[in-house]
Amino acid sequence: MNPESKIKKELFTRCEEDTEKRITAIEDILKTIEEARNNETKNSLGDKYETGRAMLQIEEENSKTQLFQAIRVRNQLLKINLHKKSKKVELGSLVTTTQASYYISIGIGKVTVENKDYFCISPGSPIGVILMDKKVGDEFEFNGTSIRIKVIQSVVLNYGQL
Repeated sequence: MNPESKIKKELFTRCEEDTEKRITAIEDILKTIEEARNNETKNSLGDKYETGRAMLQIEEENSKTQLFQAIRVRNQLLKINLHKKSKKVELGSLVTTTQASYYISIGIGKVTVENKDYFCISPGSPIGVILMDKKVGDEFEFNGTSIRIKVIQSVVLNYGQL
């Protein structure tokens, strides 16, 4: 396996782990809310009971929204075609520019692999939108800085290598 594929494999794995941790944490919160709701007993102060129940319902709704968003992010990650090669930036590309290196996947931020920083970004992020469909040598401006694409490494892993 070439060094770029090894790095992309690690970046993909880190994105996958981050997403699964987020989903598990939210599911744990939802279980805790359900247990709290089931254990809550109505006492003589009816307003206190109703307020507590309403607060649990709000927290549950917020957690369900977060879970839906986390699952949507995981589904975006799973759209990465691990066998496709491309000469332009697309989902799954590892892009090296004159400024930084970006893994177009999901937005988990900076990840360090083999002492080098990579930014795992969503194609819908501000820099992701600009990078999409660009080719090696293309130049663009971002936050007042002129940037050139030096290398595009598409994902070329076998499922068995994950």
